[in-house]
Amino acid sequence: MNRESQIREPAANRHWVLIETGSNQRYIFGSNRLRHVVGASQLVHDVGTEWVPTAVERLGLSAVEIVMTASGKALLLVDSADAGRAVIRAVTERALAEAPGLRVTGVVGPAFDAADDSAHEPARADTYQLHAKVRAARPDLLVRDRVFPWHRLCRDSGQPAACEERYGGEERVPASAGMLARSRARSRARDRLSERLGGRLAAVVPEHLDVLRHSGWVAVVHADGNGVGQLFRRFVEHVARVEGVAQVSLTTHARYQQRVAAELDTATWDAVRDAIAALLDDKPDDDLRGRLLPIVVGGDDVTVACDAALAVPFVRSFADAFAHRTATQPMLSAVAKEATGYAGLSASAGVAVMKPHHPFATAYRLAEALTVSAKRFKPGGRALAGFDIHVAHTSTLRDLAQLREYIHLDDGRSVARHAGPYLLGRAQQLPGELRHRSVELLDEVNRWLGPEGWLSAAQAHALREAADRSLPEYQHQLKLLVGRATNPDRARELLDVQSATDNPTEDTPGGSGKPPEEREDTSDSPGPFLRLFDALHLRGLRLESPVLSTADAGPTHDGGA
Repeated sequence: MNRESQIREPAANRHWVLIETGSNQRYIFGSNRLRHVVGASQLVHDVGTEWVPTAVERLGLSAVEIVMTASGKALLLVDSADAGRAVIRAVTERALAEAPGLRVTGVVGPAFDAADDSAHEPARADTYQLHAKVRAARPDLLVRDRVFPWHRLCRDSGQPAACEERYGGEERVPASAGMLARSRARSRARDRLSERLGGRLAAVVPEHLDVLRHSGWVAVVHADGNGVGQLFRRFVEHVARVEGVAQVSLTTHARYQQRVAAELDTATWDAVRDAIAALLDDKPDDDLRGRLLPIVVGGDDVTVACDAALAVPFVRSFADAFAHRTATQPMLSAVAKEATGYAGLSASAGVAVMKPHHPFATAYRLAEALTVSAKRFKPGGRALAGFDIHVAHTSTLRDLAQLREYIHLDDGRSVARHAGPYLLGRAQQLPGELRHRSVELLDEVNRWLGPEGWLSAAQAHALREAADRSLPEYQHQLKLLVGRATNPDRARELLDVQSATDNPTEDTPGGSGKPPEEREDTSDSPGPFLRLFDALHLRGLRLESPVLSTADAGPTHDGGA
């Protein structure tokens, strides 16, 4: 269906209609089985991109204009409130039947005069505010599925079981209606991924979504565009400057809203494909089949599960490709130039590395918190592309600031055993006060740890053990070892305690939809840190003979009565 053809000259009175899913992360990562996670993501995607257009077509509502559709979201223009309510009713009833547990909320905004160019943007803002109020007032989904003593419970969700699902051989376990719906959607998700990635790139996706191949550690990567929320919050103002007009008409507003959202989604998918292609080109001799699974790709949001050794290379390639791809989209780049001063958008990411049995829900929350941490540095008001990483050797139920490890000194000061977040791009292109955050410095230390480097694994671990005892002992051990380096001064500079002089500021959220006051504050105050430990972590994440993830091994057949 051609969305562009649906934009027509407005009638006298119009209403905005907003339909959007809520609590997406809770819904998608509500199970620790990959088939359920991927199936849930597919159902969220279907709401905006398939269910809304299908409802409009089946209802035969010629007065409905589909302004924008995206994963889990749709924005419409209607001539009457009844038409808007009919679409909302059709979509929400379908969600109840086909995606139990998925929260879908729709509202019809106030009427406005379509001929008044100053009326449509306030009406759109009022519609978003009304949607937030309606969604907040709805009772929790747990109230709908109350548990009584005589209920059999779903093994994955704890909700009342609807029927049994078969695992492995002949084992049957009780499963809720929501988990069965996720399992049924996984084949569509696999088909969509294969179509969007293409033959060569699709090989990295597990053939059976129950199993992710890995070398002992897996990673959840969450990437998010920087400043995208700001771009859309003042969208009409940016469009007015692009068009060179004082006020933007409703037709122009709808056209830009539609095209910019579509171009952002296209650029994000292109960047994901570019990043996967870079992995295949960089590791042609390694078996990458089944090692990477995109879970969420929509708007400026990307979430993937992968072999931990692929996580940082994927993030670095994706960030470069995202900046390039967004700059080549005509309308998106024009609006971005007005909003940020740059034609291309930057992206930041969080990488949570854990063992395969680790719950996906807590791993995703950690990755999201790391993304917020990576967005801290905004010289000139624009967040720089970067990433932060945490290797979870223990539970991640605590906040990120509590998970970070420090060396505590006798005088009360602490030295961080991590050096993140890392900023991407060349160090010379970064502001002087942030060059110590460049990922190039981490690469340099990593080369010292390589087969041809001057720092052997035994010596590096001797440094780590010395740091566990005290910082003075670490510095004494370092003094004994740097003489082996080709450039002792450079070795001492990168391995000794670094003093952070940067001044981080928390970024506004991108596609997550959360205002800053609801975001977890993970930006602990900058202070002294050591770079060696991150290099040792990354050096330990190597591609080896893949094994199957037993944490996400799931049912081999769809559930039945």
